[in-house]
Amino acid sequence: MPSFGPTALADSIRQTEWLKRDAALIIAARSLRAAGMGILIILIAPYLDLIGMSAPQIGLVFTISLIGSMALSVPATFVGDLIGRRRLFVVMSLLVSVASIALAVTDSFVWLAAGSFFGAYAATGMNHGPLLQLEQASMAEVSGDKDRTAAFAWLGIVSSAARGVGNIAGALPALVVIVLGADDPDSYKITFGLYALLNFGATGLYLFLTPAIELARGDERPKAINPLKVKSRNRIVGLSLLFGVDSFAGGMIADTFVSLWLVKHFGMGVEVIGAVFVAVQILNSYSLWVAARLAARWGLLNTMVWTQTIANLLILAFVFSPWAWLAIIFWLMRGFWNEMDVPTRQSYSMAVVPSEDRMPMAGAANFGRAAMRVPSPAITGALWAASITATPFVIAVVVKLAYNVALWRTFKSIVPPEER
Repeated sequence: MPSFGPTALADSIRQTEWLKRDAALIIAARSLRAAGMGILIILIAPYLDLIGMSAPQIGLVFTISLIGSMALSVPATFVGDLIGRRRLFVVMSLLVSVASIALAVTDSFVWLAAGSFFGAYAATGMNHGPLLQLEQASMAEVSGDKDRTAAFAWLGIVSSAARGVGNIAGALPALVVIVLGADDPDSYKITFGLYALLNFGATGLYLFLTPAIELARGDERPKAINPLKVKSRNRIVGLSLLFGVDSFAGGMIADTFVSLWLVKHFGMGVEVIGAVFVAVQILNSYSLWVAARLAARWGLLNTMVWTQTIANLLILAFVFSPWAWLAIIFWLMRGFWNEMDVPTRQSYSMAVVPSEDRMPMAGAANFGRAAMRVPSPAITGALWAASITATPFVIAVVVKLAYNVALWRTFKSIVPPEER
């Protein structure tokens, strides 16, 4: 039976033979991007509200962001291995970096919407966009079946810790007001400048990736790939559709909306919300390692399904909590369980297809998650147009529970290599 104590954690840190140059660079770049995302999660919704945008407009900005993630994923899916993964890492990261600048220099809805298309303003973590599918295919390539889940878990652990640091930086606007005497909008813009710098730093790290992350083809020339015509198309389509349903529900209760919920219902300041989200990230970090340990005993699919079921029920407890302190407790508990499906989902989707189908699998799953998430923020914005109620949270939980049942029933007989 796997142990979950400090000794076991220390042993797993030492047992990282897979952590060579490329894996380390991908993890380091992800940590910079995650820190920036942590800033955005805390500040983006309150900032857009501060400069006069309505709830439907905020939802539209986030929706445009998701459309951008989906649109940019398409070429990466079809021609990612033809162009080369390293080149795509650099180009796609550079697009995010340049788009991040808009937050620091303009209040215009039009320009912010344009920047959101390329810059991931929806602040959905690392769960969408072409950089995610490049990370998945590349990490699976350099880690191997034995260490694949552990590699994805540690990618998530470092990312979660960095995101927590970004959440702390979400309190910077208040500090800027005190130190520099800037007004509220300008203090936010200065902090968004840090977000842009972090993305440029990640772009620089991608320049040092090696050919080890590329698909090994021998003497065969690279070519474009249609995910609907590869050998694993049935698994690719099935997982992509199911992951999309989960993503649709998740988009209705993204962290940005949780931040706004805590502001409106309990009058919390962004610095308090930042502290709560830091605690959540600490729990996330530990839980990702626990997820890899549970998967070794329960299997990847069981770990995905049952940990998410617990997390979804805790959402209901959070949203119907009458007191701020109780809501925070339930959100922290949900934070422990919520992301255990991330490394297990990524590992499972890479495990059940051959190496040459990993980019199509990652791309199609990413596209499905992004496409289904597109209407979610707008739906929450519309439901909140009159007043901010629990309705989006309840709808999301019902959909997520249905997804868990469908996923388990459909794929319970498909076992990854390391579990055979």
